[in-house]
Amino acid sequence: MDMQFDEKWFKDRIKPHILKCREGDWNHAKRTVVWVKVLGKNRDDLPLLITTAYIHDIGWKNVLPKGKITYTKLLKYEKLANKNSKPFVKFILRELHYSDNNIYTVNRLIESADKHNSNKDDEAIIVDADNLSKLSINHLKEKFHKSEWVKMYNLWKIELPKRIKTKKAKTLYPDLLDQLKLDIDSSL
Repeated sequence: MDMQFDEKWFKDRIKPHILKCREGDWNHAKRTVVWVKVLGKNRDDLPLLITTAYIHDIGWKNVLPKGKITYTKLLKYEKLANKNSKPFVKFILRELHYSDNNIYTVNRLIESADKHNSNKDDEAIIVDADNLSKLSINHLKEKFHKSEWVKMYNLWKIELPKRIKTKKAKTLYPDLLDQLKLDIDSSL
């Protein structure tokens, strides 16, 4: 990055934007940052990965009214949200004095997260962090109707092993999925 990264400063400026996204997106973003720090520890590009983790769902800004959603509603609006990402990222990061190169990188990383597919190491970190952050009962409680929890768990049980690429995430995924199942069973 061209500048010294101040995470608190960035977080304070980005939070109002993310709060206009879906219900639970701010907490999801913070959980994604935690996993980025685990998976990207000691990387030179960690500040850009953290930036991406905070704003990877920015395309959902003002797309849906607040409230929990269903998987069907998620799928219905996902393409629109993904299309919105680049303009929002460009506007917000320019305002925060990010270089064009860094904006391009953040958009590339977000696109990987949106497609749940990675071809480069940095993309694998953001995709894996995004997916690991979903394996939390809090994620389900904050974002989805209770009737969708088992459906989301079953989807992640099938899809996440195909998406997760980093060695560390592959070791973490099974335990997180097992814990999520226990948490769902005790909450339903």
